[in-house]
Amino acid sequence: MYICCNESLPILYKLEGSVQKCPDNFTVAVGKYRNAQNETGWGILEVETFPNFPVEMQAYAAGLVEGLLTKVQIYYHYLNTVSQLCKNAKEYCLKLFNYLKLNLEWIESRVMSNPPTDLYWRHVNLTYTQLTGIQDGYGPEKQFYLSRVRFAITPILKIQMAGEFYDLDRVFKKPKTNYSSNSHCSGFIKVLEGNKDILMAHVTMAGLNTMNRILKLYKFAYAALASQDDFTITSAGLLSMETTIILGNESIYSNVQPKVTILEHTTINGWQVIDYKLFKPGEELPKNDLFWILEQIPGTTVSRDMTWFLRKYNYWPSYNIPFLKKISDLGGFTEKANINNWWRWGYSPRAKIFQRDHNKVKDMDSLRELMRYNDYKHDEYSKCKCDPPYTADGGISTRSDLNPLNGTWELPDMGFKNEGTIDYKGTNYKLFNKFQFEVIGGPIHGGPSNLPPFNWKNTTIDALHFGQPIIWKFKNFTIEWQTELK
Repeated sequence: MYICCNESLPILYKLEGSVQKCPDNFTVAVGKYRNAQNETGWGILEVETFPNFPVEMQAYAAGLVEGLLTKVQIYYHYLNTVSQLCKNAKEYCLKLFNYLKLNLEWIESRVMSNPPTDLYWRHVNLTYTQLTGIQDGYGPEKQFYLSRVRFAITPILKIQMAGEFYDLDRVFKKPKTNYSSNSHCSGFIKVLEGNKDILMAHVTMAGLNTMNRILKLYKFAYAALASQDDFTITSAGLLSMETTIILGNESIYSNVQPKVTILEHTTINGWQVIDYKLFKPGEELPKNDLFWILEQIPGTTVSRDMTWFLRKYNYWPSYNIPFLKKISDLGGFTEKANINNWWRWGYSPRAKIFQRDHNKVKDMDSLRELMRYNDYKHDEYSKCKCDPPYTADGGISTRSDLNPLNGTWELPDMGFKNEGTIDYKGTNYKLFNKFQFEVIGGPIHGGPSNLPPFNWKNTTIDALHFGQPIIWKFKNFTIEWQTELK
């Protein structure tokens, strides 16, 4: 699909198919979409814009072509997730939407009051311009579209904020639903023997109603929209990923204010960034700046160069527990760790499995095997003071739906709920340099415990799943982009 402009800037229109193309030098954006969810568990979207137009128009056109191409998938995802946001929670939603309204008014005022030379606020404006384009493409189809920016509460904004709702739900005291989910993830970095490669991988853990997934390639000159699972390869040579931090000290939510920051201090994450530009296969690792982490909670953000850790231990694990002492103390993890090692860095089940098994990772196959590992009925680190005496939440990848509904659990996190690992993403130096990575769609299955594929027809999870495959039993594949990349 092509997004074209005519001589009456900034009026845009679309052309579909491989035959119709924009007049020479009037192509603002090109989009391609392959819906392969029933074959692989994924849709694949590619969007490219062209630099001979103002960046604001490029941002809007990029969003517009995405909204037009993926509107059916957006609709399914909206139904399955944020359409239920206010169900049985009227008071919560009044507080939430008042907060969002004030926050958007503040963001708009800062964008408009700062000059275009202010790079930060100009990029904030570009992000909201792209969101506006997606919303316009998702909405009723038109003959012409006006490139613009709106700061408004829309279905697209609510989808974009899905990760933030994990914390805003707690700030505004949303009533808990049966078997509700908090997002978790596992992240992993491995330096192979002789420094011959650096492998990075991430698995997202979320509600199984969120499995309408799209892999995206954005080829433009500014930052992309956030992704809830946050596994991003950039042309700057960086790979960033995160795992969510679920606060133990809710008193610091008082720092969440609508007129403070664009980040709104949510979602609360621990970030890891590798600079692949500084890595030379087979050579000594740099002493600085190869690997940084950043951890954030409301009111406090701390970052640190952790290259020394990779040089010393040859791996880095991430599993929803902060590493940095200040964040651990303020976030309530230090106190909670005195109650149960489930919340202690280096001692939780996933921490112990990573420590035990990281040296088994020799290549992409063994990386995938570790990240999709769950042998909860037999692994000593999956045991708990529960009935039955183990939890399917005690693996690198989790399957909370396999925990018995009538079980007795040492901690609520160990029991049955609408949550599990819903994907796998992994890459290495060679793949990274081609903007490629290996992926799997859907919950884990098979493995040492021969776990059953997730099947919507025989699960006790009660959640919307429009547009999803019924049985999730997909193989790994390496993404191949159609867009020319240099």
